[in-house]
Amino acid sequence: MRYIRMLYLVTSMAVGLGWSGIAQTAPVYWNLFNLEGESSLDSIYVTYDSQIDMLTDSNRTGSFVPNTTGISAQNVVGSGSDGATYWNLFNLEGESGFDAIYVTYGTLIDMLTDSNRTGSFVPNTTGASAENVVGSGSDGATYWSLFNLEGESSLDAIYVTYGSLTDMLTDSNRTGSFVPNTTGASAQNVVGSGSDGATYWNLFNLEGESSLDAIYVTYGSLADMLIDSNRTGSFVPNTTGASARNVVGSGASIFEALPPGSVPEPGSVGLVALALMCLSLVRKTHRADGASG
Repeated sequence: MRYIRMLYLVTSMAVGLGWSGIAQTAPVYWNLFNLEGESSLDSIYVTYDSQIDMLTDSNRTGSFVPNTTGISAQNVVGSGSDGATYWNLFNLEGESGFDAIYVTYGTLIDMLTDSNRTGSFVPNTTGASAENVVGSGSDGATYWSLFNLEGESSLDAIYVTYGSLTDMLTDSNRTGSFVPNTTGASAQNVVGSGSDGATYWNLFNLEGESSLDAIYVTYGSLADMLIDSNRTGSFVPNTTGASARNVVGSGASIFEALPPGSVPEPGSVGLVALALMCLSLVRKTHRADGASG
């Protein structure tokens, strides 16, 4: 009976401390650089290991051109991920007559290089809406598209939310509509957003010019991001000089579960060691009881 009680204690400790057979991996972050107001120069993805590095454009870990199909990289204006699927948003800059197009991928590296496309979608169930999609994102549970009339800075941007990836990609079954405008004129210049599943951010950049820096603003919840409330920080991605002027999008791969058998993080290793020690103690106690009996 003592053996069973101790084994139950070991199991309870592991569960209580959050031990599971699946480890967690930290997200990858990226900025999308694209010179505004032209459609002849390629956009460039730059990757980072942490959110603060992305927000300040520090400690770059890689640089990628999404251009395997020839001229596609010139028109990438946004991207995103829900932790399982990745997507690029293509929209010819400086005009509002052609539909935007979402292209999906199975991996981050495919998105960064525009390789191995898995699907193509036009967010246009409402008629002319696809012409003005300039950004999107997901926190793994909710999806959103950002609508902003290109080439002007007087009309507010609008967030539209969805319950699934397919609904976002096709602009179907909208669940809400929000204007990020609690500070007055801010919504006119929202050009992108993102989430890593824990923190949210908006990207502000005056459209149609390339001389003023973009600014990241962070939030603690999706609701705050959608209406631009309760800001938690403000950052300029400008450690390299002029780079912040051309940031038009960003994203994160979101915290993902590693498959069973993957190497656990240090916290999980410690829990495994604790469990083994307790089990060893259980065995010794069991042997001692047998010897004394």
